[in-house]
Amino acid sequence: MVKDLEYAFGVPLVERSVRGVELSPAGRLALQRARSGLASFDHLITELAAEQSPILRVGTNPAVIFKMLPDAMRRLEAADERIRLRLRTGIVTEMLQSLWDGDLDCYVGRVDWDQMPQNMASLLRQDPLIRTDLVLACSVNHPLARRSDIAISELAEWQWVMPPAGSNNRIALETELRNHGVAAPVPMLEISADLAGMMILARELNVLTCVPRFILDTHIAAGELCQLDIPALRLPPIQISFVTLAEHENMAALQSFRRVLRATAEHFNDAAGVSGVD
Repeated sequence: MVKDLEYAFGVPLVERSVRGVELSPAGRLALQRARSGLASFDHLITELAAEQSPILRVGTNPAVIFKMLPDAMRRLEAADERIRLRLRTGIVTEMLQSLWDGDLDCYVGRVDWDQMPQNMASLLRQDPLIRTDLVLACSVNHPLARRSDIAISELAEWQWVMPPAGSNNRIALETELRNHGVAAPVPMLEISADLAGMMILARELNVLTCVPRFILDTHIAAGELCQLDIPALRLPPIQISFVTLAEHENMAALQSFRRVLRATAEHFNDAAGVSGVD
């Protein structure tokens, strides 16, 4: 069967040696794409059997749920688009891997293309949506709130609530602190893929956290969180994008969802006076 597949594809899928056999680079790619295709096929079977409106499997980061997603859903409803969403939230690497494996139809969130394997990036399609700053925040009652003379070295003296090690926001913060000769803080609390929980804890406790800037304008912040004023601390901005596999980009439900997300992003960018496209 392997030889038949190699003949059909025109490339060797396994490398044979005295130690046995292992997948060739082409074989590893073929296996990955086959898994993705089978996952999508299983999802299609479930949809056809249900005889209901299509389910779009969407991966996202928690920040998107607070502002962009509700507005996009209202736009779908206004256009009488009968699409059901199945949401999964998680850190960037988890969501992109699930998209790559065929367990998601699209992903809406942060993407760092310079950290992505080239073989994956070449098969993805991206629509830039919004750009926002990454900032440090705390309760308005925190001793550092409203101060304009905060030294970066002071940040290590306070308790933190942070996303898990390896998450993009935490890596960005730790890298910038190290650039200023400050050790990365050891968080009092770590929360995975729960931005609301992180903000609530920062709101209620004397802890610092790191969040996208536009989150401070949501009801979760409730006017009780503020951005720390530290001009010397330069965290990289966050680009929120819509991403899907090239083979899925012509799905009708996916195109409708992308359209309302772009409309939502355009409205957000107009209000904020920024551009969402590089």
